[in-house]
Amino acid sequence: MEQKKAQALLEKYVAGNCTEAEKALLESWYLQRNLDQTPDMSAEERMEDKQEIMAALNRVIQPKRSSMWLKTTAAAAVALLVTGTVLWLYQSNRARVDAGTQMISQNDVAPGSNKAVLTLANGQTINLNSDKKGIIIKAGELAYNDGTQIKTDNQEAGLSEKNTITTPIGGQYQVILEDGTKVWLNAGSSLSYPTHFTRGVRKVEITGEAYFEVAHNKAAPFKVSSKGQTIEVLGTHFNIMAYENEQMVKTTLLEGSVKVADGGSNKTLILKPGQQSQFNAQQLSLARNVDIEEVVSWKNGYFKFNEDIKSIMNKIARWYDVEVVYQPGVDLKQTFSGEVSKSRNVSVLLKVMELTGNVNFKVEGRRIIVMP
Repeated sequence: MEQKKAQALLEKYVAGNCTEAEKALLESWYLQRNLDQTPDMSAEERMEDKQEIMAALNRVIQPKRSSMWLKTTAAAAVALLVTGTVLWLYQSNRARVDAGTQMISQNDVAPGSNKAVLTLANGQTINLNSDKKGIIIKAGELAYNDGTQIKTDNQEAGLSEKNTITTPIGGQYQVILEDGTKVWLNAGSSLSYPTHFTRGVRKVEITGEAYFEVAHNKAAPFKVSSKGQTIEVLGTHFNIMAYENEQMVKTTLLEGSVKVADGGSNKTLILKPGQQSQFNAQQLSLARNVDIEEVVSWKNGYFKFNEDIKSIMNKIARWYDVEVVYQPGVDLKQTFSGEVSKSRNVSVLLKVMELTGNVNFKVEGRRIIVMP
């Protein structure tokens, strides 16, 4: 693909004239652009780089921007774009992308958002503000991440009593615990934590999926219980995926060290960064050299896929709050690879998948039908 055609598409994007399908494909190319150009970047540096790119791509372009800014932005973007095969794929399928997206979007579904319910130890429930990203827990008070206080009933709770924050299907939220530990909850998840951590230990429980950045405290290990396993750390970054409809509990380490224990057999594993423990009812095993970007892409605002269609559709169902139905003849073993922003309507994501695999989709209300 000629650079001139690539620049024309980018200028169309910056001007705000791209279709949703064009935006999604363009973002996917951007998110992949540094794989070959920056081989020495660490996994965390790559994730930070991708977050910056995603933020820039989602930024609203104001009309007052000068034409010089437009040309500079487009020219810089062209230099980062993955040209050749991917652009050829888009151009050769452009009519099909636009037509297919229009057909699917007749019954479209908007993406999930920030929403959660907080259940206090005294029984009070609070529907957390969807305009906020998270809450901060401090001694004797609750506040949103911007400092706004959360009103609660004036009842004291014992040290052993727990609060629970729950995200519905189609929701996500962040929690900062009283020790400074940060927790991101994915859709359909919950975090139970004591009203106050007792001396010498910090214990929480999760269901669903959560990303932890644990505040270091050598004198008080941090323990996470989830679906038959226990994780113990002193201070580290890791992700736990423990949904009931998934076969395995997967714990992935990004930084530090984690000890994972099987509650039934008492078998333990010590994880190093880039490793993942996989636990089911029968065994606890270790996977090395895991794609960390894929594991935590949900937390960073995009989908990154390199897996079979059922695993992907499980993620889509949780984020878009939809039911997925498979017609006979769908190859459930086929895999898909790609990256798309989580802020897009489901029609855009499904159309990108149609382009890269032998599958078709139909949206009826809040039901997605997967067709051969």
